[in-house]
Amino acid sequence: MFKKKISFVYDVKKRMKLCGFLALIPPVAICLQLLNLQTFQHEKFADKADRAIYSYLAEDRLRGPIYDVNGNVLAESVRTHSCGISPKYVKDKKATVAFLAKALKLPPARILEKWNRNGRFFFVEKNIKPDVYMEMLPALRKPVGQGLDLTPEYKRMRPYDKLALDLLGESNSKNLGLSGLEQMFNKELSQAISKKRAKRALRGDIIYDRKLKEELSVGSLYLTIDLQAQYFAEQALHKAVEEYGAEHGVAMVQEPSSGRILAAASYPVEDGQSLPFQFTYEPGSTFKTIAISSALDAGTVSVTDSIDMEGRRWEVARGFTVKDNQHKKDFLSVPEVMQLSSNIGAGKIAVDLGAKNLFYYIKAFGFGTKTDINFNGEAKGFVPPYNKWTKVDTATKGYGYGISLTPVQLINAYSVIANGGYLMQPHLVDRIEYADGRVSKMSKPVKIRRVIKPETAKIMTKVLQSVVENGSGKRAQIKGYTVAGKTGTAEKLTKEGGYGKRSHIVSFCGFVPASKPQFTILVILDNPSKYTFGGTAAAPAFRQIAENLLTLKGVQPDQLDFIN
Repeated sequence: MFKKKISFVYDVKKRMKLCGFLALIPPVAICLQLLNLQTFQHEKFADKADRAIYSYLAEDRLRGPIYDVNGNVLAESVRTHSCGISPKYVKDKKATVAFLAKALKLPPARILEKWNRNGRFFFVEKNIKPDVYMEMLPALRKPVGQGLDLTPEYKRMRPYDKLALDLLGESNSKNLGLSGLEQMFNKELSQAISKKRAKRALRGDIIYDRKLKEELSVGSLYLTIDLQAQYFAEQALHKAVEEYGAEHGVAMVQEPSSGRILAAASYPVEDGQSLPFQFTYEPGSTFKTIAISSALDAGTVSVTDSIDMEGRRWEVARGFTVKDNQHKKDFLSVPEVMQLSSNIGAGKIAVDLGAKNLFYYIKAFGFGTKTDINFNGEAKGFVPPYNKWTKVDTATKGYGYGISLTPVQLINAYSVIANGGYLMQPHLVDRIEYADGRVSKMSKPVKIRRVIKPETAKIMTKVLQSVVENGSGKRAQIKGYTVAGKTGTAEKLTKEGGYGKRSHIVSFCGFVPASKPQFTILVILDNPSKYTFGGTAAAPAFRQIAENLLTLKGVQPDQLDFIN
């Protein structure tokens, strides 16, 4: 008998094996897909999930502060918030607009106008006040606050308003320095705009990731500017410019022994446009100090010499005559030339010194080249080469015409006399301190060169003292202190090409106390509408600045028997 074949249909074992195999296919496929997703495509889907949950919001990082030499804050970044809206998360547009209008004190129409122009996200108000922020904060957890965003930002603040604005300059909302020191040291003061990770909740709320830490790399900028000296200079300059109707004005204070600029004021004030470093002009009689110092140092004139006034009409060359109308003397000593501000005397001394020697000393005092104080737009002035000078050119340069200079060059030159004959490197920035502890030192006193001998500096100091005590600078006198200085009244070139009697610059430059100089001070008034002189307009402003500084800094009087 043959055995009957059993059909596969009735073979239970084979059916169970097949079913088991088929049952394994989906789990294996799922496992393989999971392996693919979690191993080979992990980064792709992790990024996709991250983008779905988180957003990266641009936020201005902290901008480094600017301090005066004593650590007083001149400019700093303050944390503020700006209010923005993501319309797609807002549930009740009318209620939200009403809430914002009340909280921010804005017309609803203004909010709606922005809303209608922006479909996704827009700022309703930037830099809202701290008290307003605190009032709005609880609303973010209520229905009316859905879609609202209070974005943290930084706003640049100047605690002393416009004080030293022309030096400090401005920075914008994007953390970028636009002018002045803010622009010059933008790299050191700022960090790039960062993108901070934040989670967007279902209601539209933004939740910042607090696990992220920001590393601060900004620097703190310390100037040589003294807040109090700057204030005194600006106040005195403002008063003088307004009183005499000048177009512009400059006031500077320097520490002669170190070259540090303690104050550099312009009026009117424009951010980033600092006249002490950018303004060029013919100095007039304040330059007689340079010419006569040079001649004394070279030995071509002695302080005891008498200068023939040529009947107060000196014909330098055919067709060019220099006149002295302010005195009636036939001969003047060197101190009297300075006291009476004699153009004939200064011109003759310059001619005797000679063009080549005078040019050498002018350049040695620092004129015709930038001081390298490194302020944007610093001018260098102009000193023509001596081989092109005529006798008239040499004479006129003796009393401050035919060259141009900057205020910082002139005050630095007077400091040469104040500190015994050395030209110092002027400094505006003291140092930069970084968050990681690094310090970049910038204002170490640097002697550039010896310009005149110590004996010449002493003689010239006495001559300048006599100008204040007996000459044109009497209004610069300060009770109890010896003052050395010189007045200047220079006619300006007109558009027609000549010098105008009613267009002029008045100035005074000097140092105090003369026996041990602490401050060199310069005041310039450009084109005052009221006709005046350096001794009547600029010297009183010098005195006001000096008196305040001497009192504040506790400088001991050096002339106890002074009589007003």
